[in-house]
Amino acid sequence: MSPEARQRLDHGFQRRAEEQQTRHAADWQHAAQLGETLGLGRPLGIFHLETTPPLGVRRVLRLLVPAAMFLLVLVLLIVWTPDTALPLLSLIPFVAVGYCLVFFVVSRRGRFTRWLYGYAGGLAEADPDGPPRVVRFAEVTDVVDEWSSSGSESSWDYQGFRLTTADGRTVPITAKYRNALDPYGPVGALIAALAPAEVGTAVPRFPSTADLITDGAVIPIAARAAATVRSGETVVRGDLRVAPDGIAGPKDTAITPWAAIERIELRPGHVKVRRIGGKALKYDNYRDGSGYAVLCHVLIALGVDASFEPRG
Repeated sequence: MSPEARQRLDHGFQRRAEEQQTRHAADWQHAAQLGETLGLGRPLGIFHLETTPPLGVRRVLRLLVPAAMFLLVLVLLIVWTPDTALPLLSLIPFVAVGYCLVFFVVSRRGRFTRWLYGYAGGLAEADPDGPPRVVRFAEVTDVVDEWSSSGSESSWDYQGFRLTTADGRTVPITAKYRNALDPYGPVGALIAALAPAEVGTAVPRFPSTADLITDGAVIPIAARAAATVRSGETVVRGDLRVAPDGIAGPKDTAITPWAAIERIELRPGHVKVRRIGGKALKYDNYRDGSGYAVLCHVLIALGVDASFEPRG
């Protein structure tokens, strides 16, 4: 690529990013003010998603009453005056379609944008009304990556993180949040992966919620766990025992020494320990929240060659 072409490419990406920043300037300012008020520092990213409030029992019952009344009247007519009920039977498909349409419209009523502001000191989740829900990274005692089965035990979908705080709260952070300043969204990563290297490196990068949680909570937790192992204790993560002299699965009677391990590969529900000159050891844990993403950082902190692939 010529210098002129690269300059035009960079200028195009920069212009799109600046347009997106201008569009969400007020949201960024609100995040900055909230971060200052809460003592979380300057914002590192603002994220949003469209969400619908739950219907609630009363609204569901109100929606079901007309259908129940129609069926009751229809049954009574069939019992007492079958000739009158026959024309109504032909209307059932139209009534069902209309009812489903009304149910869909009513169920989506009240849809709103939920915001998540990310800071070096923590996260603040805000709805249009009500106080923000705050979690400070300094108070997070554990982090678990969440997954859901996409049809089989060998295929899982990433759902986000579940944070546990010192006061016992469990705070789920969904992966559906999108960086509001990213003009390309998930397509940007796809463009960077499929385009030639010169184009891919020019695509601007924006932090995700996983990036902020990893830097603010996962890495410190992994560092504390690694320090625990170095002090001579054993750390259990996802049914795997990480000891000072090696690693072992839930049913292993002996620990595999670190010196005998070439590499450890982790992904949701699966761990493969590749031994030097030996058969690889496989451990499966299909339980949601196995914590293998965090375990990977623990192993890296211990100097182990480990990698985590966020796909089932």
